[in-house]
Amino acid sequence: MPLPNTRLIHPRFEQHHRPVADRQATATCRVERPATQAVWDDEAGKNVYPPPVLLYVGPCRYQYLSPAGQPVVADTTTPLADVRVTLSVGTVVYQANDLVTITATTTNPDLVERTLSVTAVSGSSISWQRDLTCQLRQPTTR
Repeated sequence: MPLPNTRLIHPRFEQHHRPVADRQATATCRVERPATQAVWDDEAGKNVYPPPVLLYVGPCRYQYLSPAGQPVVADTTTPLADVRVTLSVGTVVYQANDLVTITATTTNPDLVERTLSVTAVSGSSISWQRDLTCQLRQPTTR
């Protein structure tokens, strides 16, 4: 219990930690939001999904939360892994099913250009970074 008239957390705690968290971003990524509804295309003669909306391009940090597994789904081996992607807290608000692509990194080149699907977005009343919990998935087509 803090003493009366004292704060447990310094009022500039977030301001102090945000630059530190931002400098830890040693990879770059892009975040996109795929369309959820198809639209009619007269030229193609069918419904098509519009291209994803670009939400963010810039520095990030990632960390594997679980080792990659190789479950068999529909007679196909599908690599899966949980990955936390950390962005600056000042970026736009993300949501489940957004797509994250690591575009450059020096520590794990096999992750570059792989698609991560956002499964959860962490939030807090004290924030110095934005954490996206993602899952590494095989690309699919619609």
